[in-house]
Amino acid sequence: MRNRPDDLRTIRAIDDLASASPKRMFALSPNDVLVQISLPLVLILAIITRLMIIGQTLATQERGPVILEMWKQQLILRMDRVLRDWEAESQLPAFPEFSRIQWDGALPADARFQTLCGAVAALDDAEALKLDLYHQALRHRPSEADETEEKAYLLDLYDPLAPNPPAFPERIPPEFMITPERRAYALDYIANRMAQWRNQAEQLQWAVVAECAARLPFERDADEAHVAAQMRRVAAVLSEKGYPLLRSIREEFEKTP
Repeated sequence: MRNRPDDLRTIRAIDDLASASPKRMFALSPNDVLVQISLPLVLILAIITRLMIIGQTLATQERGPVILEMWKQQLILRMDRVLRDWEAESQLPAFPEFSRIQWDGALPADARFQTLCGAVAALDDAEALKLDLYHQALRHRPSEADETEEKAYLLDLYDPLAPNPPAFPERIPPEFMITPERRAYALDYIANRMAQWRNQAEQLQWAVVAECAARLPFERDADEAHVAAQMRRVAAVLSEKGYPLLRSIREEFEKTP
């Protein structure tokens, strides 16, 4: 049986939709679809809805962020895990504010804050800590107990200047080799997080020094040199009790004779 003219128009219209690119399809208005295709209303609505979804998806993709290069994805994945582990072990997340520190009289009495002060002391040698964290990130492998999806997409990276290279570095493709530019990116990424740690630790420690000074017998009317000497004694007592202060704070006391 021969196709009727209406049937032929329907077939041609469907073929046009099937072969069109998503952008061209989205260019069709609902009226165009209604005019070109003699189909049941339910099917027409389904096609229109699909075209709108395609158009929205394209618009999002065209305006969205550029997909990161694979080496950068791999570096960020590793660095974020290592940096989160350092933060957790240092107890930084336990002290979003000074009021979380526990006290006994004029001095802190907080094991977690002791851990924090001991950990952030490494920030005094920022270059060494930064390199150590970077090398940890390169070596990072999920533990057997780790149930995240990391295991599925963690790939080898090779930095010729880093210790502990992978077993067969010659097999690593060029896109996973760490060049000087890529190394600089990674170190800058880590340095930015370390700056956040230092800022938080300094604020906490300055607040502790001020609180100690407020609770201890302190000569308020002494001259500047005597006040500085008292503050140095506060810093020494804190260090003896297991709360060493960052060098940047100690140096403030040492500026005044």
